Amino acid sequence: MRAQTLSYSHAKDLPCAITPSDQQSIQSYSFTVFENALSKSGIDLRLADKATPSGSQIHFNVIRNEDNENYYYWITPLFAFKCGGDVRCTPNAGSQEITIAVSYIALAKAKSNAETAERLSELVSQYKHSKTFTLHAKSMLSELKLSFPATVLAFGTLSLVGELHTNTDNLWVIADVVPLFSEVGERGRIEGIAADLVSDILDEMALDQTILSAPWARIAKEAMTKSNVLVFSVIRTDERENVFHWVTPVSRNLHGLYGIDKPYFPFFEDVPKTYRVGTLLEDYRYQIAIEHGFKVKAYDSWQALADALINNEIDTIFGSQGAIDLGCNPKQFKCETITLSSKYDISTAYLALSKKDTCVLALEKLKLAAAGVKMSDKFNEQLSSWSDMVSEEYGIAHHTKNGVVHLWKPN
Repeated sequence: MRAQTLSYSHAKDLPCAITPSDQQSIQSYSFTVFENALSKSGIDLRLADKATPSGSQIHFNVIRNEDNENYYYWITPLFAFKCGGDVRCTPNAGSQEITIAVSYIALAKAKSNAETAERLSELVSQYKHSKTFTLHAKSMLSELKLSFPATVLAFGTLSLVGELHTNTDNLWVIADVVPLFSEVGERGRIEGIAADLVSDILDEMALDQTILSAPWARIAKEAMTKSNVLVFSVIRTDERENVFHWVTPVSRNLHGLYGIDKPYFPFFEDVPKTYRVGTLLEDYRYQIAIEHGFKVKAYDSWQALADALINNEIDTIFGSQGAIDLGCNPKQFKCETITLSSKYDISTAYLALSKKDTCVLALEKLKLAAAGVKMSDKFNEQLSSWSDMVSEEYGIAHHTKNGVVHLWKPN
């Protein structure tokens, strides 16, 4: 992430039962956690003033509730309190007897904040694995115990009401079949780098769930109707925000129009509408191409699309560099002559958790486990081996960053 400055403010959501002295300590702790998490990121923090737009601020200790659920990116939980009276309860916040309110570091939900929110969430989850965080949290715990004797540290969150409980034993883990990332092996086992990541996360949580596979239509149906459905890899879109919690990114893909001897258009809207555009059948890019006024033809595989481009049945393929690499056979054609004609966007595929009736603490357990796995020697060795294999055997342009596969050549 490039160097930037973030403004912050302290929300006024803390319960009135907390003394002014304890509130001040909570505010100081919250800021220090965030500041330490960002210490090597090149991000500076400054206190927001009256001129700072609320939508661009980091807010400390916002109580997550039914009304503001879709208003914020919930970066990380900080504290759990007993709710009621002047304190709104957080829905689906554990199976303990006491209903609770959970306060978070939060950032207003806006497209301009999406990339920042994702990186901040990962940085704080990584920091919560450190000895520095544990020491800091235990010091704050000891201070709070004077007023709230039941205070404990659970899931990286200081709970003033005692132990927090969430059940992850009943997770249903389903993979969308994607070549090289999550495909069915000879013995029916799901294999690929995304499957390795998810298996490592399950191991980190001491869970022994079997990873299943299903068509995307089935996955979407299950995620919309059931709790604790853990799926990968799901492209994050605005339409899916109400369906999924986003655990951790798996891959990123640069999407655009790819052609042979076609000029480059800096803006997608400038591509001539006379272009014949090829897409996959039942692919979201088909509708996008239609909406942009192109003449669109759908094919059942990337190989078929590449053949159609080479045989001049279409002018461009609406896909990604990885798709071009998968579809074009370098033994039959000079695949390097298929180049980007116009960029559309960059999509991110995630390990995601169904939102319906799913505990937010289960999400936090998964995010913490994912951060630990991505920092581990085991996963980074798996990722390195996979990267070498993909380069040598398939010639697919890619690079990796922060444990995420980027399916295009690095700058």
